[in-house]
Amino acid sequence: MGVLRENDADAAGNEREGVTKFHLCYTRGAPLRAARLATLQGWRRILFDLGLIGQEATEGGPIGFGNVSERFDAEQDGHERFLITATQTGHKPVLTPKDYSLVTGWDLAANRIDAEGPSPPSSESLTHAIFYASLADVRYVFHGHSPEIWSCAEALGLPSTARDAPYGTPAIAREVQSLLALPDCRATGLLVMGGHRNGVISFAASADAAGEILIQTLARARGLASRPSPW
Repeated sequence: MGVLRENDADAAGNEREGVTKFHLCYTRGAPLRAARLATLQGWRRILFDLGLIGQEATEGGPIGFGNVSERFDAEQDGHERFLITATQTGHKPVLTPKDYSLVTGWDLAANRIDAEGPSPPSSESLTHAIFYASLADVRYVFHGHSPEIWSCAEALGLPSTARDAPYGTPAIAREVQSLLALPDCRATGLLVMGGHRNGVISFAASADAAGEILIQTLARARGLASRPSPW
């Protein structure tokens, strides 16, 4: 077991996706069977093909973005565990069982994630944990990047976290926690990460519902962007 902690900015001082900002207590373990990961694998590939998960070039080098997770039924120490894509996997079109991690516990106040598996978990694991802790009926959480949805959030009437709450931190986790307490946000099934450029998250009781919410919202956003200017 060890604690991993990395810097949260590149050489130019820019925020970096995929950088772990929480204290991670990680135990290396065997991967799960491919059949157990099939649903996540399928939707993760769809989101990758749509550009909602992937990699972008930055001054500090290529940075991956986007991740998916699924509630894991068995409890440990009072926590409902969840599967999540591993850190630094956004660039891969197809993942293997070695590219997933099992989060076994978390502590928002201590900014800590406990995990096990063949690879360390996504840098957004703390945010995913809040969805599972807040909403008992949520079984899937999909985080992607969409400039169209993010820039049209107000026009689409989407709930958004504060712009001064950076990704992967207790601050944004608390923002998400506050939003999920609102019936309108829970009904929408999608929120925008105001302090994480282009970041959007969908959540639902099934993978199909979480994926469809994200795709339908993307279609609405592109529809707004394609409207001719009145001027």
